[in-house]
Amino acid sequence: MKKELRQKKILNLISKKNIATQLELIDALAEIGIKTTQATLSRDIKELHLVKKTDITGEVAYRVLNAEEQVEYNSGPVRDIFKESVNGITQVQFINIIQTDPNDGSRVAAVIDDAEIDGVKGTLAGYDTLVVFSADAEAAEALHQKLKSFLE
Repeated sequence: MKKELRQKKILNLISKKNIATQLELIDALAEIGIKTTQATLSRDIKELHLVKKTDITGEVAYRVLNAEEQVEYNSGPVRDIFKESVNGITQVQFINIIQTDPNDGSRVAAVIDDAEIDGVKGTLAGYDTLVVFSADAEAAEALHQKLKSFLE
């Protein structure tokens, strides 16, 4: 089955009933004739930005984050690693240069890449420094302000 169709079915299922575990989701998919593996389902969950949330009755279930929640969800790990490993940020035209603790340059870059933050076109990391490329100086300035906020 094509990924797009399977993911549409997943979204349809979680919108109609509370599904709290991957096993429950695999079983629900099987009931409608879709067989999948746990590994494939895990990738789908990540790509669809599904999270487990508690509703007002206290029941936990998968749901899709809205755009505002997605930004906060994605920036959580960035904020954590910035507080732990980043020593400073400097903007030079369309580039942000980030100084980290020794051995942390690549780790910080990987977290930034995974977070899919607006304004990040790519990263290049070394031992204790990484550069974050933006499309232009204006985008880099907006990114600079956002990255600095993670240090607060």
